[in-house]
Amino acid sequence: MKTTGIIAEYNPFHNGHKYQIDTLRGSGSDYVVAVMSGDFTQRGEPAIVDKYARARMALLGGADVVYATADAKRFAEGGVSLLNSLGVIDELAFGVEEGSEEIVLKLSEFLSDPPALYEETLDSYLRKGYSYPLARQKALELFFDTSELTNLDGPNTILAIEYCRAIRKNHSAMIPRAVTRKGADYSATELDVDGMSSASALRLLLKETFDEELMLKHMPGSSVVTLKVSKLMYQNDFNSYLHYKLLHEESFADYLDITRSFSNRLMTQIKDYIDFESFIDVMKTKNITHTSVCRLLTHIMLDICGIPPVVVPYARVLGFRKSAEPLLTRIKRESRIPLITKLADADMHACLDIDIASANIYEAAVTDKYHTPMNNEFSGGIVIIE
Repeated sequence: MKTTGIIAEYNPFHNGHKYQIDTLRGSGSDYVVAVMSGDFTQRGEPAIVDKYARARMALLGGADVVYATADAKRFAEGGVSLLNSLGVIDELAFGVEEGSEEIVLKLSEFLSDPPALYEETLDSYLRKGYSYPLARQKALELFFDTSELTNLDGPNTILAIEYCRAIRKNHSAMIPRAVTRKGADYSATELDVDGMSSASALRLLLKETFDEELMLKHMPGSSVVTLKVSKLMYQNDFNSYLHYKLLHEESFADYLDITRSFSNRLMTQIKDYIDFESFIDVMKTKNITHTSVCRLLTHIMLDICGIPPVVVPYARVLGFRKSAEPLLTRIKRESRIPLITKLADADMHACLDIDIASANIYEAAVTDKYHTPMNNEFSGGIVIIE
């Protein structure tokens, strides 16, 4: 029996995600286990719908079991740690651009134990004001042919390299499994003519209009049905929560990944706050990208301080297919970390505290926007698909 793990956000689940799972099924995977970010994504943005709705989309799209873990910047390490700790995952599958499979594996091996010259060159370019992706590219050019480093700054390639590095760091027996992506680029904002659009493009579409006929061309029907009955959320729906936090702090340097210089700049720029999205543009610089600022501001809003543990301390089961019950039974037997199926029975942990608090903020914003009763994080049930 072969079990394949995937680390994803499914924000929302679309045809490209279904293609990946179908490809894995077609090449011998008996079970597909997905580790998914919670109500806030790795980029620092609120998920378009809550984790339970996204778990339902993933299960209806072909996944067997879906887990969530407290979201963190170290997305790849956290996901790999969780999958490795389950004790039953044979391979980790991830998307890569066509023709980049070999360089991804080479770079992950190189960056797992880079030579001193690489580190010195990288640091030199960073001190000169280069962005991290560009500084890394320049440093790698000392060791690799420039033709091999094409599209190295693409999100899929970056994550693929980090997944492979995390597997090596964890001394995991999981085998890296690259699946060539189809369709639009990860960050493309235009819909793909062949129906393989990015999640970014679909979120923009949903923000403008709920065109059911058009969405059915770009995502499975089960995803469209789930979105139709879900409450869609966007960054500016959290304006008041971020603004309140910004106004009630004397320093932001204690928050995860925030430097003292960024904290000082925040203190001087608060007066320019209008809304979440526009404030990201106020705060971004040549060296701090839009995505990085988004992530840092979300750390402040969610009150995330300190470095999260490298080894994920628990796995929270969001849902599973009835046909996968034998796998779930095996995971319960083999897992080296607790499986949380009922939050009220879980042993509390700092990461779980953050997870619950983040979910409460997300649900409070849903209540503000839609004027509906707030969902209780402790009463949410596991999604079970027949």
